Amino acid sequence: MPTDQRSLAGRIARGAGIAVAGLVVLLLLAAAAGAAWLSRADLKPVVERQASEALGRRVTLGSFEMRWGDPLGIEFADLAIANASWGSKPDMVRIGRFSALLDLAPLLHGVLRYQRLRVTDVTVVLERDAAGRGNWKFGSGGSGGFALVPKNRTQFPTLIDFAGQHGLITYRTRGGNVLRIALDRVAISSSGDQAPARLLAAGSYNDVALQLDATTDSYAALRDAGQPFGARLTLAGRDTDLAFDGTFREPLDFEGVRGELSIDARTLDDILGVMGSKTRADLPLSATGIFRRDGDHWALAAAKGRMMQSDFSGDLALLEGRAGAPDDLDLRLDIEALDADKVAAAFGGGKSNAPGTAMPLHPKGLDAVNLSVDLATPRLAAAGYTLRTVILQGRLAGGDVELKQLSFALGGGTLSIAGTLAGDDAGGKAALQGRLAKADMSEIARQLGGTGEEISGRLDGRARIELHGATIGDALKANAGAVVVTLRDGAVARSLIEKVSADLRSLFRSKSGNVRVSCLLGVMIVRDGIGVVSPLRLETPDAIVVGAGKLDIAGKRLELTVKTERDSTSFFALDIPIRISGPLDAITAQPLAGSDESWLAQSDAAAGVLPPDLRSMANDTGCRD
Repeated sequence: MPTDQRSLAGRIARGAGIAVAGLVVLLLLAAAAGAAWLSRADLKPVVERQASEALGRRVTLGSFEMRWGDPLGIEFADLAIANASWGSKPDMVRIGRFSALLDLAPLLHGVLRYQRLRVTDVTVVLERDAAGRGNWKFGSGGSGGFALVPKNRTQFPTLIDFAGQHGLITYRTRGGNVLRIALDRVAISSSGDQAPARLLAAGSYNDVALQLDATTDSYAALRDAGQPFGARLTLAGRDTDLAFDGTFREPLDFEGVRGELSIDARTLDDILGVMGSKTRADLPLSATGIFRRDGDHWALAAAKGRMMQSDFSGDLALLEGRAGAPDDLDLRLDIEALDADKVAAAFGGGKSNAPGTAMPLHPKGLDAVNLSVDLATPRLAAAGYTLRTVILQGRLAGGDVELKQLSFALGGGTLSIAGTLAGDDAGGKAALQGRLAKADMSEIARQLGGTGEEISGRLDGRARIELHGATIGDALKANAGAVVVTLRDGAVARSLIEKVSADLRSLFRSKSGNVRVSCLLGVMIVRDGIGVVSPLRLETPDAIVVGAGKLDIAGKRLELTVKTERDSTSFFALDIPIRISGPLDAITAQPLAGSDESWLAQSDAAAGVLPPDLRSMANDTGCRD
């Protein structure tokens, strides 16, 4: 190449280099000038305007500062985001102080990536309107892209190093209950967008101290709305540990939840406290099941666990009530054994609180929740009694109770009770129907303290009772109803017949034997706490025994007289009436020689007032009376 050409090329190269260098210098000067301007400019109005437009809510700041660089430094104080127009508080979010280092490169892709973020003094008010829409739903909701405050999971930022303290979140349910979540300390850490995140938090839920330790899927997975977001967490309280392993369709809303949940509670204190109750219960409980949440529906399905040394299985479902309406709880449970006395004692500080006559017939506060129960257990201990093969099905709604079925084994048969309980000006009103089917009379006799050899047969019964009053004691004194008892295919000990008829032959022989029972009928009319027994009739080929008397239900005292009909007994029978009386736990019997008891053989007109089903049962016995 000629010398003049080489020198020309060199001059061109040097000129180009000088031009490029000059351009770089100019760009650096411009950037420096822009950074200097940005560092001095009052950006608070700009940020307030942009944030308000993005959220569709008024956003205000006490102060705002930005330090130019990579990462970009941002600090502000006294942030307030307005609540929805229908909200109970003026502001939905308030933040005392916010300090962050924000990576610039991810901003080109519409992602906020905080290298470091510190937040203090945060207050968040969460609530739903009558249609169920949360106040945290901003504007149209958007889908992906840059957002100072995320509208949904697709806009959630990456938090490499986050720490917060002094936070309070309140959530008002549609039923009006306010849940308080206090966050004393919160820390989130991750190595990047594609790496799992770790969340640690310490605080309280409805004043119950709790600690949270969670590991979640990556931020990239969080922003992929097409896939469920996975999380594994443990929540530890003073007496309760909870673990969850599952997914969320909308993690920011705690929506579309699916996963395995386990609970290990040394006592129920923490659980009751979380539910807002001040009650204490020294009752251990452990359970596992499949937890689900969809909108207002919460459920724990295929649950298995242990309570007070008894295994159980079943399902639990909760439907959040609409505005002003109670929640609806559905419990279906099979339990190995249930000791109601110990459960009551656990709720009473170790002292038994068995139901008494002073308890209200219709307690206040029953309208706080709607409850459906389907409970089955082979053994239930209650009030000192042990019941077998127990089934309880009922519904509490609007403060009133519908007892669909309470049944248990009794004397080889089944006693079933159904009815209703409603509140009124006087306290409460209950209407109950009972039915005893296919019981063994000899077994009943043994349960009442006899040998079971005196009488046998199939015992059936029906009852209808109405109770009214402020307390159970009042209701036992203000009631009305009827009871019918019959015996079929039975037999009675000959010695018992001879004792009732005072047969002289029983003094000279020791042979035992039974007499077939043709029929047994007992009718009791109940009014104002007193049951009038009449007629009471037992027919056998050897004798006909009739009786009548009174049962003081509240006083637990019996006054009953029985005798044999003279024409039905042998020549040697004295047919002396016998008085059976005294407290139910100390009944005595004595002859009433010389008394006029002819009224015992007469029919009781009160039997004519029996309800149709009870009258039909009484007429089907075959007794002549």
